[in-house]
Amino acid sequence: MRNEDQFIGGDFTWFTAVVEDINDTENLNRVKVRCHGWHTSNTSLVSTENLPWATVMMPVTSASIQGNGGNHHLEVGSWVVGFFRDGPSAQDPMVMGSIATQTNGTQDIPTESSVDNKVYKSKAGHLIEIDNEDGGERINIKHKSGSYILFKADGQIEIKSLVKTTVI
Repeated sequence: MRNEDQFIGGDFTWFTAVVEDINDTENLNRVKVRCHGWHTSNTSLVSTENLPWATVMMPVTSASIQGNGGNHHLEVGSWVVGFFRDGPSAQDPMVMGSIATQTNGTQDIPTESSVDNKVYKSKAGHLIEIDNEDGGERINIKHKSGSYILFKADGQIEIKSLVKTTVI
């Protein structure tokens, strides 16, 4: 007997795709992908907005629970490989990894906005954040106590410890 929803014992249906949106407003570490052979490359027929959100698998070194762990480092234009959790229904994509490409990323793919932060948060609550936003680039290293070192976009360094705050 075949399972109708394809989740258990169904067909393994894999894909290659290009990432078209990394701005997951629900912060679930997802990306929108245009799967080759499944979604037309004609964006007037299937817009980026109408592409499915794909869950990005993370390595076992990332807990991926309750805000702990890191986020993916995929960029718009990244090529990825994955599979559909729902088999040939092809509505629930999972990204397993990225593959090398010679495309020039965002120049080829129109997007409304993108999230360009790289974040790691430990189980204890420590945070490392790298913000690549054009004009607002910064690096923030924060201890769970609230102490931090902040490298600002203009090159200034702000240090806050439990004792005092210093700007260099």
